[in-house]
Amino acid sequence: MNWKKIKINILLLIIIFNCFVWVSCAQAGFGISPPYVKTSKPIFPGSHFEQRITLLRSSADEEMEAIIKVNAPEIADWITINNGEVFDLPKDQLRVPMVVEVDVPSKAEIGNYQGYINIQIAPKGKNQGGGVAIALGARIDIDLNITNETFLDFTVRKFDIPDFEMLKKPWSWKIFSMFFYRVKAAITIKNTGNVKVAPTKVSLEVYDLTKTVLFESAVDKKIKKVEPFKTETVYASFPTKLETGQYWGKIKIYKDDAIIYKDETIFTIKPPGGLENETKLGIWPWIMLFGIVSLIILIIFILVKIKIWRYIYKIIHIISWPLRMVCKKISQIWKVIKKAFWRKMHQKAEKYKKESFDNEKLKDDEDE
Repeated sequence: MNWKKIKINILLLIIIFNCFVWVSCAQAGFGISPPYVKTSKPIFPGSHFEQRITLLRSSADEEMEAIIKVNAPEIADWITINNGEVFDLPKDQLRVPMVVEVDVPSKAEIGNYQGYINIQIAPKGKNQGGGVAIALGARIDIDLNITNETFLDFTVRKFDIPDFEMLKKPWSWKIFSMFFYRVKAAITIKNTGNVKVAPTKVSLEVYDLTKTVLFESAVDKKIKKVEPFKTETVYASFPTKLETGQYWGKIKIYKDDAIIYKDETIFTIKPPGGLENETKLGIWPWIMLFGIVSLIILIIFILVKIKIWRYIYKIIHIISWPLRMVCKKISQIWKVIKKAFWRKMHQKAEKYKKESFDNEKLKDDEDE
């Protein structure tokens, strides 16, 4: 009898020990990055902030479920999870992202607000049970500073000049190409301030492949602004007259008068139709073409309608008076010269005719 009790106790100890070991392993195999929601700079009342959190598992052998609970009484209404309060962690997917969105009311008081978000995971469909699996989880700390002070700052993550192709006719005509044939630099910017921001200016220098011959240089001061605390790719655009070929592009990005980033890359300009995906200029070239044609038709219509042609004729007639007088004098001189020329030619012809007649008469007298 005692042996039975001993066996039962040993079996219970083994089960309890395995449970603790399983919990420890499970907890060690789950984490989050980053473990906080906070801004590098204070934010304004009425602003929007997002923090991307990645849920990490060391093993994804089964589908699981994440349960989110916000514990921040003062600011709970400000916070939403893009995936919802309950979402799946698919099988074979070790990394699952979620975004914590914070919308600060426009009437929020200035100050510091704190709280936390609990994340618990369990096998899907078993989150209601009180077993061991519900103990898997992590905590996200919330720390928000609300201010009315302006912080303007950004960093440049990367830049590139995508390959592009020359334009087809009629868009290659100068009137269109000066607007639509451009070198574009893709710039990825992270706004670390609490207001919209963009580089003061971006300069580009285009060289040959030996980096010795400068073909073009241009500056763009109209860069799209990036929302606070967001990372976005914006474009600097530069007019160009480059032909097909490969070039080096050297870029400088300014904040006020200071250069905060510079880099260089090779890009290629291909002949029309040289890209796999044809360049799409959008609707603006067609709108411009329509506007030019409409303007020409309107001008002609107005001129006809107000019978301005007679006035234009009078103006041209008056302006051209000196030219007409010169042409008239030249015409008169030409007539005099021509008349004198033909008179001279006529005199020579009469003289030649008389000499011929005298010679013939002399010859006849000799024959008699």
